[in-house]
Amino acid sequence: MGSLAGRLACVTGSTKGVGRDILLALAREGADVVVVGRDEQAASSVAQAARAFGVRASSIVTDVTKPDAFAAPCEPSLSTVDILVCSAGTTLPPAPLLSQDWSAYRRCFDLNLFGVMNAVQAVLPGMIAREDGRIIAIGGTFGYRGVANHALYAASKWALRGLMKSLAQEVGRHNVMVNIVAPGGIDGEKIRGEFAQEAAREGVPAAEIYQRFANRAATGRLVSGDDVAAAVTFLASQGGRLITGQDILVDAGTIV
Repeated sequence: MGSLAGRLACVTGSTKGVGRDILLALAREGADVVVVGRDEQAASSVAQAARAFGVRASSIVTDVTKPDAFAAPCEPSLSTVDILVCSAGTTLPPAPLLSQDWSAYRRCFDLNLFGVMNAVQAVLPGMIAREDGRIIAIGGTFGYRGVANHALYAASKWALRGLMKSLAQEVGRHNVMVNIVAPGGIDGEKIRGEFAQEAAREGVPAAEIYQRFANRAATGRLVSGDDVAAAVTFLASQGGRLITGQDILVDAGTIV
C-alpha cells in the first residue's frame, strides 16, 4: 500500500511531459488517478500505464481553457477528487513585449491562469464538503523575476502565485491545502529541442547551450520530471498536511 492509497488524484495536462510524470508518481504511491488532456489516445495510454501500479485510472478529454471544460459528464468523477494537480500550461516564443498582441496574451493566460481556475472550481466544492483536499499548481522560476522577451509568460506565473496564495487563505479552514511547485528548466525532449535550435542559430554544439543553461543553477544541473513529481507527491502526502500557501522551488538552485 502506497502513502496515497484510497485517494483520488486528478492531474491536468497529464498526457505528456511533467504532468504525465506527476500522475504516474501519484499512481505509484497508490492513488487512483484521473488523466486530463486534449489528446484522447494519449490520455488512454497514460491511464493504462497508471493501472500497471494496481490503481484505478480514468481519463477526461477536454480543453481546460473552455468555460464549460468540466461540465457534465465530468462533474460526477470530479466531486470526489482528493488531490488536484494543475500541470497544464504553455509558454510563448521569446519576443519583446512591443511585438505581442491580445491573441498572445489569451494563449498564455487562458491556459496558465484560467485553466487552473476552471479545474479548481470543478473540484473545490467536494473538497470543502469533505473538509479535506490538496490543490497543487505547477508554477515556474519566471514567477520570481523579470525575464526579457518573456513578459507575458512571466506575468502569467506571477499571477498564478497570487491566485494560489489567495486561495490558500480562502480554504485553509476547510482543511484544503493549496500550494505551488515551481520547477526550473526540466530536462526533457522539449527543452533539448530548444537547446538544439539555439545551438543551430549560434553554430555551436547543443551540449554547450545545455551547460550554459545548467550553469545558472547552484548545482550546475537541470531538474527532471521525476524531481518535480517527488515534490508534488510529498505535498499530497501526510507530510504536506499543514503546508499551504507556499511556492516550492524545485530548480536545482537557480533562484537562491
